[in-house]
Amino acid sequence: MHYFSFNKARLIVGIFFLSAFKLSAQNFTPLQALVIRRFPALKDKVYFKKINTDVNDTANYYTQNGKLIIRSSSENAAAYALYDYVKKYCHSSVSHTGDNIQIANILPETKGGEGIRAAYPLRYALNYCTYNYTMSFWNWAQWEKELDWMLLNGVNLMLTPVGTEEVWQKTLAQIGFSDKEIRDFIPGPAFNAWWLMGNMEGWSGPVSDAMIQHWTALQKKILARMKELGIEPVVQSFTGLVPAALKKHFPNAEIIDQGDWCGYHRPSVLVAHDSLYKKIAELYYANFKKLYGSDFKYLGGDLFHEGGSTNGIDLAEEGKLVQENMQQYFPDAVWVLQGWQDNPKEKMMAGLDPKHTLIIDLLGDRTETWLYRNQYGNFPWIWSTVCNFGGRVTTGGTLLRVLTEPKKAERIFGSQSTLKGTGIIPEGIENNDIVYQWALDGSWAKDVPPVQQKLSEFITARYGVDNKDLNEAWQYLLQTVYNGREPGIQGGQGGYESIFCARPDTDFVTTASSWGPDKLWFDPELLTQAALDFAKASPQFQNVATFQYDLVDTWRQVINLKARDVYASLMQAFKRKDKSSFERNKNLFIQLLLLQDKWVGTNASFRVGKWLNEAKNLLPDDADKKLCELNARMQITYWGPDDKNTPLHEYANKEWQGILKDLYLKQWEAFFAYAEAKMDGKQAVYPNFFAIEKSWSEEQNEYDEKPQNNTEEMLPRLIKTIARPFGMSDKKTIDFFNDKE
Repeated sequence: MHYFSFNKARLIVGIFFLSAFKLSAQNFTPLQALVIRRFPALKDKVYFKKINTDVNDTANYYTQNGKLIIRSSSENAAAYALYDYVKKYCHSSVSHTGDNIQIANILPETKGGEGIRAAYPLRYALNYCTYNYTMSFWNWAQWEKELDWMLLNGVNLMLTPVGTEEVWQKTLAQIGFSDKEIRDFIPGPAFNAWWLMGNMEGWSGPVSDAMIQHWTALQKKILARMKELGIEPVVQSFTGLVPAALKKHFPNAEIIDQGDWCGYHRPSVLVAHDSLYKKIAELYYANFKKLYGSDFKYLGGDLFHEGGSTNGIDLAEEGKLVQENMQQYFPDAVWVLQGWQDNPKEKMMAGLDPKHTLIIDLLGDRTETWLYRNQYGNFPWIWSTVCNFGGRVTTGGTLLRVLTEPKKAERIFGSQSTLKGTGIIPEGIENNDIVYQWALDGSWAKDVPPVQQKLSEFITARYGVDNKDLNEAWQYLLQTVYNGREPGIQGGQGGYESIFCARPDTDFVTTASSWGPDKLWFDPELLTQAALDFAKASPQFQNVATFQYDLVDTWRQVINLKARDVYASLMQAFKRKDKSSFERNKNLFIQLLLLQDKWVGTNASFRVGKWLNEAKNLLPDDADKKLCELNARMQITYWGPDDKNTPLHEYANKEWQGILKDLYLKQWEAFFAYAEAKMDGKQAVYPNFFAIEKSWSEEQNEYDEKPQNNTEEMLPRLIKTIARPFGMSDKKTIDFFNDKE
C-alpha cells in the first residue's frame, strides 16, 4: 500500500514537472524544431526552460526521468548546451564533412548538472569568400543545416550579404542606369564576394532576373531563420563603393577611381561629403528595407579592401560620414570591418565611434595584428581564424594557437581588453572541422582547456568512441598539419597544396596557387603514421561518415606528398637531360595522379561532380544552368580574368576526382611532351596551360557525384604501395597503379 502510494505520488509529480517544462518550452519552439531536424532520436526528450539572470548566455543541463532538461538565459546558450550534451554524452556530432549521429533510445545520464557560460558576448562566423568558395550554389536545405550548425556551435553573429544584387538593381535603375549597365556591374554567381568587397565589377555575368530574384528569396529565408534562432545578421551597407560607370552619369560628382585588383577594374568610391552620396544612400537603404526589413544592428562593408586609392580623400572625415549615414537609417548600428592587411586604415578609424564599430581580426591564427595595432586602437574586436584559403582541398591550421591566442590577448591587455569574442572566417568551410569547433568553443571557455582532454572529447564525438588508434592518429596530426606553428615559420596561405594541381614549369614548382605555402613545415613520415593509424581503425568505422572522410583525406595528403618526391626526381632528371630517369619518374608521377583520382573518388566530398551538379541544379532555365556551370568551372581553374598571366589561377584549386584526370593530367602530359622534346634538342612550343584550363571550364560534360570504387577494398593495396619507400623503377609499383595484379 505504501509502495503504491509513493510511486503514484512520484508519477503525479513527474507529470506536473514535465508539463511545466512543456509550457516553458513554448518559448523555445525554434529549438524544438532544430532538435527534430538534427537529432530526431531526441524528439520529445528535451525540455527547455528560460531562466532570468543578469549573466548573458548562460545555461545548465541535466537528465531526469529519461529526459534532458536545459535551463538557459537565451536560445543561443540553450542550443550550445544541447550540443554539449550530444557531444559529451551521446558521442555524436554534426559537421561540414559528415555527421556522426548515434543517439540511444535511452538517454545517457549526466554526471550531475553541467554548466555553460559564455566567456565573451560575441561568436562570429563567415568570410565574404565563404559565400562563393563553398556556398555559391547552395539550396535552402543546405542553408537550413548550416544555420543549425551555427547555432549549435554558439554562433550569434554571422555575415549575411546574400541578396544585395536586387538592392543595387533597383537603386541603379532609379538613378538612370540602363539594364545593360546594371548587369555589367553585378557579377556572376561564383564571384559575388569580391564585388561586395570592392575588388571587381561584373565578372562572369551577366546574370538573369531569375538569378537575382533567387538570391533575394534565399536571403529572406536565411534572415527569417536567423531571427528565429537568435543569430544576428551582418548585412551589406552602403559605404560609397559605386559602379565606375557612375562618373559618366554624374561627371561633376567627387568620384575616385580605384584602379585595378588582380587584373580587374575595381568599383569607384563616391566621397561621402558629396551630395550624390546622400541621394544614393537614401535610395539604397530604402530599397534594402523594402526587401529585407529594418531590424538590423550590424552592417558590413569595407572601403579600400586590399588596396584602392585614397588620393584626395580625408579618411577620418570619410569614416565619420559613412558611419553617421548608417546611423541615420539604422540607429545604433555597428559597422563591422575586416581586420586584413592594413584594413581598416588607421586614419579612417580616427573618425569612427568605437561604440558603433566592430573589427574582425581575420588572421589571429597566423599573425598578431591585434597586438601591434593595439587592439585596433582599443576598438571592440573579435579574434578569428581563416584556416582555409580558396576553399582548397588542404588540411591544416594552427590548432594550439586557436586555443591559446584569445586568452593571450586577454592576459596582455587585462582590464583594458576590448576583445568581444572569437570567430571563424574560412574562405571555404567544408574542411578542418576541428579548427572551427575549437575556435568557437573558445568563446565559452574561461581558461585554455587541457589539449589532450579537448582532443579526446573531439574524437569521441566525431567517431563515437575514443579509439586508441584514432587517438594516436590525431597525435600525429597535431604534430604535422595542425602543429600550431608560430607566425612566420610557414610562408604562404593555408595548407600545403597538392603538386598535381599546380601548373607545370621548367623551373621547380613549389605551389599550385600564387600565394600558397612554398615549404613543407613537418616531417611527411609523421603524416604517413597518422594515415596508418586511421587504416588500423578502419574495420570498426566503415559506416561512420566522419571517419571515412578523414581516412580518405589523410591518405590523399600522403599520396600527393609522395608525388612531390617523384616530381623532384623528374625535374632533376630534366635539368641534367637524363631521359631514362625522366621517363621512369614521369610514368610514376602519372600513375600516382591516376591513383589519387581513383582514391578520392571513393568519397562524395572529393568529387568535382558534387560542385558542378550543385551549380547546374540551382535554377531551372537552361541559360542559368550554363552560366552557373561556367562560373563553377572557372572559379576552380583559372579564376579570371581572361588573361593567361592572371595571378589568381589555381587560387581555388581542387584535388577532386574528375578534374584530376580530365584537366590536371592533360597539363602535366603537355609539359612532359615539351620537356622530352627539349631534352632531344627539338623545337617545341611551350604549353598554353591557360588555354587548357579555359577549355575545360567551357566544357559541359557530366560528372557523377556518387562515390565510385570502395575505400575499404582499395586501402590494403594503397598501404602496401604508398606507405613504404619505393624505387623509381619499381615495376610492381607502376603495375599496381595500372590496376595490374
